[in-house]
This record gives sequence, structure tokens and C-alpha cells, in this order.
Amino acid sequence: MKNLFHNIYSSQSFGARLVLLTYALGFPLALIGHYTHTFNLFYWLGLSPVLVWKGQVWRIVSYALLPGGWIDWVVSLFWMGTLISVLGRNWTSRGFLGYCLLGIIAGALPPVLFQPKAEFMFAGNAAMIFALLAAWDWFYHNERLILLGFGEISARQAAILITLINSLILFFCCGWFLMLAMWCGGVAGWLWLTMRAKLFMGKTAQQIRSERVARLEL
Repeated sequence: MKNLFHNIYSSQSFGARLVLLTYALGFPLALIGHYTHTFNLFYWLGLSPVLVWKGQVWRIVSYALLPGGWIDWVVSLFWMGTLISVLGRNWTSRGFLGYCLLGIIAGALPPVLFQPKAEFMFAGNAAMIFALLAAWDWFYHNERLILLGFGEISARQAAILITLINSLILFFCCGWFLMLAMWCGGVAGWLWLTMRAKLFMGKTAQQIRSERVARLEL
């Protein structure tokens, strides 16, 4: 098992490894600061619209480095590891980092723009997870996989199922507005992939998927 995780981790680009490692270490570091009473990472990095408008603009990115709690950390880390192991090799290191940042920033903009005086503090990487799910569907939607408890389903069905579960958790824990805000990460990711295919590569999504399948068959 140790060799399996090592092989998955080592096969990824530097950008993919950096994203996964930063999130994996963020929560333990925050707990150390909390229990030693030396620093508070949640206060420094959490998304707070009113503080963003006061000049602390790093919060529109840094909020995704920390989870909402230990359950959120475990679940998100699992899905990040799973999705990054599949998607990390679809981009260069810089491209993967840029795509993740796009999803994170897109998720932060709705509360910052529409609730500029809100004083809440939010942390979590749901926007990036939704962006990665959108990429998984975009690249692999017809591929089949075995999902425990559901049997054989397509990657698209799995992505929709995971999105619904995460959305319900967000709805009951954070409310409908933050749920919709985090959806913006997935929407932004999907739009970027579609625009990139049509404008920069001159191909449709289906053509790119067909070429990838042909390469796999060879």
C-alpha cells in the first residue's frame, strides 16, 4: 500500500503534488497552532468578505488551503487524492495550478461581491473539488468504473453523485448561498475547458476525448 501511494504521488507533476501536499499539511499545522495557542491559521487564511474589501485579498485563494473541520479534511483529502491521481497528468505543472486557482477564485467571488459586509469566516476547498469533478467529467465522462455500493457506473454518473453529496453537505452546514458559490468553481472550470478546446485548440470536447482514447488503444 505504501508503494502504491508513493507511485501515484511520484507520477504526478510538481503542481499536482504541491496542491495535494499543501492541503494535506494545512489542517495539522492549523491544529498545532490552535492547541499550542501560538497562531490561528483559520483567522489568517479564512475567507471573510469584509476583510477582503479591507485589502486582505489573499483570502480569495488561501481559504481553500484549510478544511472546515477534521471530517471535511479527511473526505476532501480522499477526493483530492483520487481526482489528482487521474487528472494530474492531463496538464503541465503550471496548467494544473492555474486550473485549481481558477476554481478557487471563482468560488470566492460570489460572497465577496454580493455580501461585501459579511463578517463570517469560511474555509474549505469545495470549489476546487467541484472544478476537478468538472474536469473529470469533461475528459473521462464515458469511462466505466466500479463504485462501492453502486456497482458499475460511468465517470459522469460518479461525478454527478459526488457533486450531489458535497452539495448536500454544504447546504446543511453552510447554507444555500455558499453552496451556490462553491458551484461556481465547477462552472468556471467547465467553461474554461470548453473555451480552451474551441478557441485555443480548434477542437470540440468530443474530438479531444476521441484522440485520447486512440492514444490509449495504441
